[in-house]
Amino acid sequence: MQEPTVERFEQVMAALLRDYAVHDILHPAARLIFILESPHVQELKYGAPVSGPSGATMTRHLFGDDYAKFPLGRLVKKNVDDQVNRPRLSRIGLMNVCNVPLQSAAYPDPAVRQAYADWLRAMGTLRTSNQQDVYRDDAVNAVQAFLAASLRSKLLALTNRDCVFVPCGRFAQKFYRLAAVHRPNWTVIHGVPHPSYNAWDRAVYAPVIQRVQAALADVSREPLPS
Repeated sequence: MQEPTVERFEQVMAALLRDYAVHDILHPAARLIFILESPHVQELKYGAPVSGPSGATMTRHLFGDDYAKFPLGRLVKKNVDDQVNRPRLSRIGLMNVCNVPLQSAAYPDPAVRQAYADWLRAMGTLRTSNQQDVYRDDAVNAVQAFLAASLRSKLLALTNRDCVFVPCGRFAQKFYRLAAVHRPNWTVIHGVPHPSYNAWDRAVYAPVIQRVQAALADVSREPLPS
């Protein structure tokens, strides 16, 4: 591996994004914006964040058991793609810290896993060791710096929008902090777990999930812009 700099990782990301990008979904009216970690297999398949079991957990808590079989990412994407403009779905935005998988197992092509093995190892380390801000491995530091700058750019693009941000899980919470963008017209709901492994069902998180539900109800009462 050549010297692992942010610039070199930027080149790796550009290559991976050509075939493995899962883009954020932000309807022009989105106000409740969930920040998540990165896509995995189901997200690559459907082209939307939280398109698997985690997304189904989110749907169940936001819209009820009758809709639980539809992962949130697929619902939000269909609403945007078909221009259905359903009030509650239009108010939801989905944003990943990293728009390609951080887990090497999500890449189906073994040649890709081999070509970027060192960087994928660094990406995996960052994902699983997110309790620190500085690493001994320069490659992990480079990945972190790139992703923090990327999220900062995404957030800066929303500074004129009244938003409620929901960083889901420790990884997203860490990067929201590292991005260090704050606006008086923003609210942040802290302490929301990642919806994987049915974490949203745990009694300890019930109060903060209720805050998320209340936020969706609040932003959905406002008429959509014409």
